[in-house]
Amino acid sequence: MSSQGPNEKVAGSVEMPDLESDEVMGAIRGMKAITATGIASRFNLKVSVAKRMLDILEEREIIKMVTRSSNLKVYAMVESEDAQ
Repeated sequence: MSSQGPNEKVAGSVEMPDLESDEVMGAIRGMKAITATGIASRFNLKVSVAKRMLDILEEREIIKMVTRSSNLKVYAMVESEDAQ
């Protein structure tokens, strides 16, 4: 038996942050691997809301999926042509 106490479940928010916000986009740009769990943790969201947020960002071609397994999708920022 572990000497640590039971993990407390933290209820995440169901309200998606503003995707146009520089603060939100800056935080996402700073992530090495963009995953639903990482987004949920960083913005205190439910994972289902984070997945929806990633779907919206992918539709807008801000991020792209780089790999997936049966239960994990990993995204990366799309390189902008302006940065060249």
